[in-house]
Amino acid sequence: MKKSKNEEIIKSPKLEPYIFNNMFSEYILKHKKKELKLDFNELGNIFYNSPEAKYYNSLSNSLLLNNTNSDQNLILYMNFKSHNILNTEKREKLYSIIDKYNPNIICLSEALLPISIHNNKIKDKKIKLVNINKIEDDTIISAYKGAPKFVEKKKKAGGKLKEKNVWKSFFIEKGYQYILFSNPTECPWGTNWGNCIITKFKPDNIDVLQMSSYGKKAFDVPESRNMVIIKKNNEYICTTHLDNNNEKSRIGQTKEIIHYIKNLKLKKNEYITLVGDLNSINKNTYSKEELTILKEINIKKADLPFDAVNLLNKSKLIGSKPINTGQKYESLYQKCVTHVYSTKYKNNIMILTDATDLDHQPIFIW
Repeated sequence: MKKSKNEEIIKSPKLEPYIFNNMFSEYILKHKKKELKLDFNELGNIFYNSPEAKYYNSLSNSLLLNNTNSDQNLILYMNFKSHNILNTEKREKLYSIIDKYNPNIICLSEALLPISIHNNKIKDKKIKLVNINKIEDDTIISAYKGAPKFVEKKKKAGGKLKEKNVWKSFFIEKGYQYILFSNPTECPWGTNWGNCIITKFKPDNIDVLQMSSYGKKAFDVPESRNMVIIKKNNEYICTTHLDNNNEKSRIGQTKEIIHYIKNLKLKKNEYITLVGDLNSINKNTYSKEELTILKEINIKKADLPFDAVNLLNKSKLIGSKPINTGQKYESLYQKCVTHVYSTKYKNNIMILTDATDLDHQPIFIW
């Protein structure tokens, strides 16, 4: 369904991080010589339970329910913080978001999935789409075949490491039929961790881009990233999660994505959407003062990462900027690192949830 020329583009209401409020911003800017330390977990909880956040969620909820139609694609993207699928309360909060808004495409990063789902880990092997109905065992195990030091850490932490019969039944009941999952080729976090796209329809084509680690290591083993891609009719949907703290890796991975999209040689009647945790900031979203504040509270006052967003913007392959430009809050660290590029979709709404330890927020695109 095409939009009429006069149809309004729906964007998330403004949600200002607390660090930009006078109470915080004035203190931060006046104490630049100090290594400022904020308790982001405490700040996140205060923020989440504030009247402003509750009003924001009420308004976002109304905008989303009143401006989406069952005959149009509704895409949900979120970085779910993988271990939360094993937590009953947080899993139910995630499931309730899916149940309430009923997206027909779900894109997840840091997904921890049943170990029986084909993980498309090895480059140049035939990529497999999984029919959810045919999954016989949906046991989820944390740190499954992960880096030895990471496995040991998870065991010492004492949390739940295994769950079954909580995944397949939910998605089948809600009408989801297929999942394309990929575990990065080099992955400390286990062989059932990575990016996935879950759909109510069978894609016409599927693909996985396995990217390099560029020397990045975690828990003493290399850590690479990937992107999963589906195509239905004349549009591609891509989901990725770039390196979080290694600039060389993130830049290299972004260039691999740009090269991949160029090689698609999109026709005039074909569209592409890229959603993901790029671990990069959109400079166009913030004022100079706000960027100064973000840098001051960054770990060791490190320079802010703009690289991935800048490279994608410059390529102009999927638009000149993210469609969620202007979104200032999304992660626990009081900034937005999840971005949506699309040559088709213009609307986006963020929903605020604590299902993700307040570190990432779900965003809907249509």
